[in-house]
Amino acid sequence: MSEASVDELERAHAIHPVATVQSELSLWFADRLDDAVPWCAAKGAAFIPYAPLGRGFLTGTMAAASTDPDDFRSSLPRFTQEAVDANQAIVERVRTVAGRHDATPAQIALAWVLVQGTHIVPIPGTRRLRHLEDNAAAAAIRLTGQDLAELHDLPEVTGTRY
Repeated sequence: MSEASVDELERAHAIHPVATVQSELSLWFADRLDDAVPWCAAKGAAFIPYAPLGRGFLTGTMAAASTDPDDFRSSLPRFTQEAVDANQAIVERVRTVAGRHDATPAQIALAWVLVQGTHIVPIPGTRRLRHLEDNAAAAAIRLTGQDLAELHDLPEVTGTRY
């Protein structure tokens, strides 16, 4: 199921066991940690987060908002220039954690998603082999308690998802 509430999951699960739930989950959208993620863990379902890299923002490579009308992000509130500028503080904190692990911000963002549960299988989008390899290497990163505390205490995100 995709973007389902716990009530919807319960109703569906009563008819047939839910195998997977797909929803957004990242360092800048963690709402599902309070509902769908624990529901999946309790029911033995996989949670498949999309946009675990914040639609590319958490990679640390975006300094300017896209003005390309073909770029879906150009229509999202988090990708206005004002929001991109304000949200750089989040990337800087992620970059600090990455420096301690000789990792990229993308790897730290993915490692954070992975540490949320063994039933979580993120699906970061990529078009390049080097990014795929970079993403896969995130599974080997072991975030410390200090790392997790810093990532938990990120500045509030500027802009809504949609």
